[in-house]
Amino acid sequence: MRKPKIYLETTLFNFYVDVYREAHADTVQLFREIAEGKYDAYTSDYVIDELERIVKRKTVKMTGAINVLNGYHAVEIYSPMEVVENENG
Repeated sequence: MRKPKIYLETTLFNFYVDVYREAHADTVQLFREIAEGKYDAYTSDYVIDELERIVKRKTVKMTGAINVLNGYHAVEIYSPMEVVENENG
């Protein structure tokens, strides 16, 4: 019997890390079953790119918040690609 294939889109990864989401426990169970080989899971480059942008935005927000809490000004942080994209319009 063939293993079922599952496409993992961005929301599933968000459910996995956000312990306050209603679907968190079910998502953790799904990832456990994937790790155990019950399903063949796959995703796309688009989802990976989107997750990387989310992580970067959260890092920038948290860095700014830490600076403000410590009495410093919030700092804007950009990756080299963001600078190039902004310059090229």
